[in-house]
Amino acid sequence: MGDRSIDWVARWRALVEERHEQGRRLDQQHRRSDAWAGRAQRFARHVAEGGTDDPLLRRLLALATRETTVLDVGAGPGRHALPIARVTRAVTAVEPSGAMRELLIAGVEREGLRNVTIVPGEWPGARESVEPADLVVCSHVLYPVVEVEPFLRALDAVARRGCYLVMRLGQREGPYLGLFEQIWGEPRALAPTALDLFNVAHQLGFRANFEVVPFPSWHSFESLEEAIRYVHGDVLNPPDPTAEARIRAFLAERLVERDGKLALPADAPRAGLVSWESSRVEG
Repeated sequence: MGDRSIDWVARWRALVEERHEQGRRLDQQHRRSDAWAGRAQRFARHVAEGGTDDPLLRRLLALATRETTVLDVGAGPGRHALPIARVTRAVTAVEPSGAMRELLIAGVEREGLRNVTIVPGEWPGARESVEPADLVVCSHVLYPVVEVEPFLRALDAVARRGCYLVMRLGQREGPYLGLFEQIWGEPRALAPTALDLFNVAHQLGFRANFEVVPFPSWHSFESLEEAIRYVHGDVLNPPDPTAEARIRAFLAERLVERDGKLALPADAPRAGLVSWESSRVEG
């Protein structure tokens, strides 16, 4: 009998490549240079509304001291980088999106922080531009990464104490996966999840821990029209006018008012916090 164990790295690669292939085939906007260009402001609003009620941020604040250094890979508008910078010696924020970097720079200037270094670029290519840090953070970044092994090994290599990564347990499009299939006649290719990350980490030899944590939903909107625009993008921008009518009917039937906004009531996502001590510590 041969070895029937799962190759989690290969499984990860297959998931991401299938999702990319579907995007290239169906989405006319798939090749845009900055995928966050149209959503950065909405994401920043989502972060601001969540405040400091973030499980990863609470964990980092409990670990940090005035002498701690932090590397935030995929820092976005500064969800973790900005509050962590207030209580640590230095934060390095790696962010490839120009739209996100603009918001991050504005946040640093607004708060008068002088201990945040912003590095443009993709990981792991940006590794050569950063110094080792005590804590390495990577929150909701890995979904489109095809080659997960070099990405994680590079994170581990620059961590003095430990790595802390967060991913969803389900799918971003979870509330309307059925709608996607109705529109395109095929199921949505699924992204890897926190459970895939946990298994990849163990396959690579990292003694990872796993914790289920709450994850505030993105699926709340100022108006029906905003919801339609958002879901239209999430179902890969179908050009057929009948698709928008289907999306409108789907949302009009399901959205409910919650705290002055429209929300999908069945949407209660969770995330997984995957962490491990750095190989430097173990060695």
